[in-house]
Amino acid sequence: ALKADAHEGGDWTRGDDNQRYNMILNHLGKLLLAQVPKETPLLSDLTSKEKASTSAYQQIVQGVGTLEYGNVVGCLTALAAAAGNEQLWKPLNFAVLEACGHERNEVRKAGIGCLLSIIETIGEEYMVLLPECLPVISELLEDDEDTAAMAKECVRQGEELLGESLEDSLR
Repeated sequence: ALKADAHEGGDWTRGDDNQRYNMILNHLGKLLLAQVPKETPLLSDLTSKEKASTSAYQQIVQGVGTLEYGNVVGCLTALAAAAGNEQLWKPLNFAVLEACGHERNEVRKAGIGCLLSIIETIGEEYMVLLPECLPVISELLEDDEDTAAMAKECVRQGEELLGESLEDSLR
C-alpha cells in the first residue's frame, strides 16, 4: 500500500497533517531495532536448509526469503518515497542511522541496507541528508565484510549522484 501511495504522490501517507506518516515511521523504526524470537512462524520462500541459517530478524526486517510478503526495509523505503520531502525524511533518516549504529551486527546491516535502498529509490533529492549520514557510513566502512560493502555502495551512489568524491568527508 505504501508503494502504491508513493506512486500516487503520497497523499494518503502524509494525510492527517503527517500524523499517519509519523505513526507508521514510529512503528517501523521500532521494528528495525527489534529482537525477533527465533521461533516466530513466518511465510517464506526459503528451503529448510536456508531457514536454518537465516534469522527471523533477517526475514522480517531485511526481507531475506520473504520479499514477496514484504519487510521492514521495503516499507521504510516506500515510506520515504511517499513522504517526498526533506522535512519528513529527517526523522526517518534518524531512525535508519540509529539502526546503523546499533550494537547488534544484523541491525547495523539492516540499517545500512535500508539507507542504500532509500538512496537508490529517492536519488539526488535525498542527498541533502548525506552530510548527516557520512560519519555513520564512515564507521560502517570498518565493519564486517557485508556491512562494509553496503557502506561502500552508499558512498559510490552518493558520489555518482553528487558528481564529486566523498573521500575527504569520510575522514
